[in-house]
Amino acid sequence: MEGEEDAMMSNSDLRQPDSATTRDPMAHPLRGTLPGVATYLVLAIWAGVVMTGIVAGAFAGGGASRLLLPASQAIPIAAVAILYRAWPRFRSYLLTLDLRLVLTAQLWRVIGIAFLFALAFEELPAGFAVPAGVGDIATGIAALAVVLALGNGSLTRGRLYAFTALGVGDFLVADATGLFLEPSALTTWPLAIFPTIMIPFFAVLHLVAVLQSRHHWEDRVRHYPIRSQYEALAPNGRHLDPRAMRSQRRSDHVVTDGSKQSTALGRER
Repeated sequence: MEGEEDAMMSNSDLRQPDSATTRDPMAHPLRGTLPGVATYLVLAIWAGVVMTGIVAGAFAGGGASRLLLPASQAIPIAAVAILYRAWPRFRSYLLTLDLRLVLTAQLWRVIGIAFLFALAFEELPAGFAVPAGVGDIATGIAALAVVLALGNGSLTRGRLYAFTALGVGDFLVADATGLFLEPSALTTWPLAIFPTIMIPFFAVLHLVAVLQSRHHWEDRVRHYPIRSQYEALAPNGRHLDPRAMRSQRRSDHVVTDGSKQSTALGRER
């Protein structure tokens, strides 16, 4: 008897594993993954310094001032990459940022339509405004498709990398045409915020998404989708088949109708 009880307890242990040991760290993707006060403070200081330089005309001069524009793009991206490699806490922070937030922020890329408006007012040359503006709009629209794919669980690494290639390619085309044509409006307020603030900001978001795709991608994608009402009601996180649920609902209706009829017959008697 004692041996049988031990065997039954061991089988019970196999059937009901300890939740503390099997808890999925990605089970709550929003917990601890939203940017904190320190992040917003760093972004505000960085944007403030850059905008102060723009208003002061630091990017509009010749000589060494021409290096400030590419430097304003390279320095933030390089800083994030270096900190990711050298600081484990910062690396963990980037890898646990809410991927939905990271990708949804790319919807703001449609603001590149401002280049087309500037072209209409003859503030920018067509050689720069058209490819840069259309590229930004296309990237913003593609970001919506990527976010929706993440929401329904169909986002793959390939789709994410294709979106990243589109977004980074847009930056490269804009930088190349900007350096070749040198439109003066891009070095003064307000259009100067695009190459000095917008490009490095969105480039870092692309980098974060790619870094996350290299770590626990399957778990990440599995837990981000918006669950249906059937999955939300499923016990132990198991997915319920909607067809089975519909069949169950029909059976419930039949039972309910039968109960009502029985009750009515009982009252008549």
